Amino acid sequence: MEPISEKIYHNECASNPKYLVHWNKGENFPSLGIGHFIWYPRGVEERFEESFPLLVAYMMYHDKKVPKWLRGDAPWANSEMMYHDKRLEGLRSFLEETMAAQAAFMAERLEKIVPHEPHLKKQFTRVAESPDGYYLLIDYLNFKGSGLNPKERYAGKGWGLMQVLGCMQGVVAAKKEFAICAKKVLQERVKNSPPKRGEKRWLKGWFNRIDTYMK
Repeated sequence: MEPISEKIYHNECASNPKYLVHWNKGENFPSLGIGHFIWYPRGVEERFEESFPLLVAYMMYHDKKVPKWLRGDAPWANSEMMYHDKRLEGLRSFLEETMAAQAAFMAERLEKIVPHEPHLKKQFTRVAESPDGYYLLIDYLNFKGSGLNPKERYAGKGWGLMQVLGCMQGVVAAKKEFAICAKKVLQERVKNSPPKRGEKRWLKGWFNRIDTYMK
């Protein structure tokens, strides 16, 4: 898991421990760890899957020592509160020390959603059997979700892994086609997103990340 964890750490955090704890402008929640796992404060409800509590449960199941204060809702109401919390450095250290476990958690999530529908399964297999293809699948699943959650939709359209696989037709090399379809799906997401979220500002960074899939 170490090579995969390092690649995801680079993609999400620019390999900088500072970004293991992050709060995006315009969002109501922090994102933690190499996968920027979402953690909702009490009372916050969003369409995106809350993944940090699932990571905590995974770590506890595998006998990792998780600080007690990480086992409930996020304790901050806003980014200012978070960035002034004296526990932040300890949290970053904990997340830096458990990167391999975080990658293993992401790999397990991927195994649980391997599609059975023939077309999706065929495209999944094509990507998985390509050089570094397993990493691509894990990274995109963590990056934009599975696409199975009906709440993760704009105008009825999702942007997760299943939507990318559904876009693929087997007409070019798997990794290249996966990247092309990922960009198409994300463009559609931005087009359908609520204007007040201003998601267009993130598209360049998303595309830069997708471009690494073809290397």
